[in-house]
Amino acid sequence: MKITSGKYKYRKIEVPRGSRPTTEKVREAVFSMIQPWLPDAAVLDLFAGSGAMGLEALSRGAERCWFCESNRASQNILASNISGCGAGSEAVIIGRDYRAAIAELAGSTETVKLDVVIMDPPYGEISYYETAMMLLQEYGLLDEGSIVVAEHLYDNKLSDTYGELKRFKAKRYGSIGVDVFML
Repeated sequence: MKITSGKYKYRKIEVPRGSRPTTEKVREAVFSMIQPWLPDAAVLDLFAGSGAMGLEALSRGAERCWFCESNRASQNILASNISGCGAGSEAVIIGRDYRAAIAELAGSTETVKLDVVIMDPPYGEISYYETAMMLLQEYGLLDEGSIVVAEHLYDNKLSDTYGELKRFKAKRYGSIGVDVFML
Protein backbone atom coordinates (compact mmCIF):
# COMPACT_ATOMS: atom_id res chain seq x y z
CA MET A 1 0.00 0.00 0.00
CA LYS A 2 1.20 3.55 -0.67
CA ILE A 3 0.27 7.21 -0.24
CA THR A 4 -1.65 8.30 -3.34
CA SER A 5 -0.94 12.04 -3.60
CA GLY A 6 0.90 15.04 -2.21
CA LYS A 7 4.32 15.44 -0.64
CA TYR A 8 4.50 11.80 0.54
CA LYS A 9 3.18 10.36 -2.74
CA TYR A 10 4.38 6.80 -3.44
CA ARG A 11 5.72 6.31 0.10
CA LYS A 12 5.00 2.74 1.15
CA ILE A 13 2.74 2.04 4.11
CA GLU A 14 3.02 -1.17 6.09
CA VAL A 15 -0.32 -2.61 7.20
CA PRO A 16 -0.76 -4.25 10.62
CA ARG A 17 -1.66 -7.93 10.48
CA GLY A 18 -5.40 -8.52 10.82
CA SER A 19 -6.35 -4.92 9.99
CA ARG A 20 -8.65 -3.83 7.19
CA PRO A 21 -7.03 -0.81 5.55
CA THR A 22 -8.97 1.63 3.42
CA THR A 23 -8.23 0.78 -0.20
CA GLU A 24 -6.30 3.25 -2.35
CA LYS A 25 -9.39 3.75 -4.53
CA VAL A 26 -11.59 4.70 -1.56
CA ARG A 27 -8.83 6.87 -0.04
CA GLU A 28 -8.44 8.74 -3.33
CA ALA A 29 -12.22 9.32 -3.53
CA VAL A 30 -12.48 10.45 0.10
CA PHE A 31 -9.62 12.91 -0.19
CA SER A 32 -11.01 14.32 -3.43
CA MET A 33 -14.22 15.05 -1.48
CA ILE A 34 -12.55 16.67 1.52
CA GLN A 35 -9.59 18.45 -0.13
CA PRO A 36 -11.01 21.96 0.61
CA TRP A 37 -10.72 21.27 4.37
CA LEU A 38 -7.13 20.00 4.30
CA PRO A 39 -4.81 23.00 3.85
CA ASP A 40 -3.30 23.78 7.29
CA ALA A 41 -5.88 21.50 8.95
CA ALA A 42 -5.74 19.89 12.37
CA VAL A 43 -6.74 16.25 11.77
CA LEU A 44 -7.64 13.36 14.07
CA ASP A 45 -7.30 9.85 12.63
CA LEU A 46 -9.37 7.72 15.03
CA PHE A 47 -8.80 3.95 14.83
CA ALA A 48 -5.63 4.76 12.84
CA GLY A 49 -4.25 1.26 12.22
CA SER A 50 -1.48 1.83 9.64
CA GLY A 51 -2.11 5.58 9.69
CA ALA A 52 -2.73 5.67 5.94
CA MET A 53 -5.67 8.07 6.21
CA GLY A 54 -3.90 10.53 8.51
CA LEU A 55 -0.68 10.34 6.51
CA GLU A 56 -2.66 10.97 3.33
CA ALA A 57 -4.16 14.07 5.01
CA LEU A 58 -0.69 15.32 5.99
CA SER A 59 0.62 14.57 2.50
CA ARG A 60 -2.16 16.70 1.02
CA GLY A 61 -1.58 19.77 3.18
CA ALA A 62 -2.86 19.17 6.71
CA GLU A 63 -0.68 20.86 9.31
CA ARG A 64 -0.93 18.30 12.10
CA CYS A 65 -2.48 14.90 12.72
CA TRP A 66 -3.17 13.01 15.91
CA PHE A 67 -3.30 9.26 15.35
CA CYS A 68 -5.40 7.26 17.82
CA GLU A 69 -4.49 3.57 17.97
CA SER A 70 -4.88 1.37 21.05
CA ASN A 71 -3.21 -1.81 19.74
CA ARG A 72 0.50 -1.89 20.69
CA ALA A 73 1.65 -3.85 17.61
CA SER A 74 -0.28 -1.49 15.34
CA GLN A 75 1.25 1.50 17.17
CA ASN A 76 4.74 0.24 16.30
CA ILE A 77 3.83 -0.12 12.62
CA LEU A 78 2.13 3.28 12.70
CA ALA A 79 5.27 4.89 14.18
CA SER A 80 7.37 3.23 11.48
CA ASN A 81 5.03 4.51 8.74
CA ILE A 82 5.14 8.05 10.13
CA SER A 83 8.93 7.90 10.27
CA GLY A 84 9.14 6.45 6.76
CA CYS A 85 7.15 9.40 5.42
CA GLY A 86 9.25 11.89 7.36
CA ALA A 87 6.12 13.15 9.11
CA GLY A 88 7.40 12.95 12.69
CA SER A 89 7.15 16.68 13.36
CA GLU A 90 3.53 16.79 12.16
CA ALA A 91 2.25 13.62 13.83
CA VAL A 92 1.30 12.62 17.37
CA ILE A 93 0.37 9.05 18.30
CA ILE A 94 -2.12 8.63 21.13
CA GLY A 95 -1.85 5.02 22.26
CA ARG A 96 -5.23 4.76 23.95
CA ASP A 97 -8.75 3.74 23.06
CA TYR A 98 -10.79 6.32 21.17
CA ARG A 99 -12.77 7.57 24.19
CA ALA A 100 -9.60 8.15 26.23
CA ALA A 101 -7.84 9.71 23.22
CA ILE A 102 -10.65 12.23 22.72
CA ALA A 103 -10.57 13.08 26.44
CA GLU A 104 -6.77 13.45 26.29
CA LEU A 105 -6.98 15.85 23.36
CA ALA A 106 -9.60 17.90 25.18
CA GLY A 107 -7.45 18.05 28.32
CA SER A 108 -4.30 19.06 26.43
CA THR A 109 -2.43 22.15 27.60
CA GLU A 110 -2.75 23.53 24.07
CA THR A 111 -6.21 24.33 22.78
CA VAL A 112 -7.08 21.74 20.16
CA LYS A 113 -9.73 22.45 17.56
CA LEU A 114 -10.06 19.80 14.88
CA ASP A 115 -10.87 20.68 11.29
CA VAL A 116 -11.13 17.07 10.07
CA VAL A 117 -11.82 13.83 11.95
CA ILE A 118 -11.45 10.55 10.10
CA MET A 119 -13.04 7.51 11.70
CA ASP A 120 -12.91 3.95 10.50
CA PRO A 121 -13.65 1.74 13.51
CA PRO A 122 -14.01 -2.03 13.33
CA TYR A 123 -17.10 -2.51 11.19
CA GLY A 124 -18.85 -4.62 13.82
CA GLU A 125 -18.75 -1.75 16.32
CA ILE A 126 -21.54 0.45 14.95
CA SER A 127 -22.04 2.20 18.33
CA TYR A 128 -18.51 3.67 18.12
CA TYR A 129 -19.66 6.20 15.51
CA GLU A 130 -22.27 7.83 17.73
CA THR A 131 -20.11 7.68 20.85
CA ALA A 132 -17.12 9.30 19.13
CA MET A 133 -19.14 12.01 17.39
CA MET A 134 -20.95 12.94 20.58
CA LEU A 135 -17.71 13.02 22.63
CA LEU A 136 -16.00 15.24 20.06
CA GLN A 137 -18.84 17.73 20.49
CA GLU A 138 -19.15 17.42 24.28
CA TYR A 139 -15.42 18.12 24.70
CA GLY A 140 -15.59 21.10 22.33
CA LEU A 141 -13.01 19.73 19.89
CA LEU A 142 -14.99 20.77 16.80
CA ASP A 143 -15.74 24.25 15.47
CA GLU A 144 -18.40 25.37 13.05
CA GLY A 145 -17.33 24.01 9.67
CA SER A 146 -15.41 21.03 11.10
CA ILE A 147 -16.07 17.74 9.31
CA VAL A 148 -16.15 14.09 10.37
CA VAL A 149 -15.51 11.43 7.72
CA ALA A 150 -17.02 8.07 8.70
CA GLU A 151 -16.16 4.92 6.75
CA HIS A 152 -18.48 1.96 7.35
CA LEU A 153 -20.07 -1.03 5.74
CA TYR A 154 -22.65 0.38 3.37
CA ASP A 155 -25.34 -1.87 4.87
CA ASN A 156 -24.65 -0.41 8.35
CA LYS A 157 -26.54 2.83 7.85
CA LEU A 158 -25.50 5.76 10.01
CA SER A 159 -27.87 8.40 11.34
CA ASP A 160 -28.36 11.66 9.44
CA THR A 161 -27.37 13.61 12.55
CA TYR A 162 -25.32 13.14 15.71
CA GLY A 163 -25.94 16.10 17.99
CA GLU A 164 -25.08 19.16 15.89
CA LEU A 165 -23.20 17.12 13.27
CA LYS A 166 -25.26 16.72 10.12
CA ARG A 167 -24.51 14.41 7.19
CA PHE A 168 -23.99 16.40 4.00
CA LYS A 169 -22.38 13.75 1.78
CA ALA A 170 -22.82 10.00 1.48
CA LYS A 171 -21.02 7.87 -1.09
CA ARG A 172 -20.90 4.18 -1.84
CA TYR A 173 -17.82 2.29 -3.03
CA GLY A 174 -18.92 -1.32 -3.46
CA SER A 175 -19.66 -2.63 0.04
CA ILE A 176 -18.11 0.46 1.70
CA GLY A 177 -20.04 3.58 2.66
CA VAL A 178 -18.41 6.93 3.39
CA ASP A 179 -20.48 9.61 5.11
CA VAL A 180 -19.23 13.14 5.72
CA PHE A 181 -20.77 15.13 8.58
CA MET A 182 -20.35 18.83 9.26
CA LEU A 183 -20.84 20.88 12.40
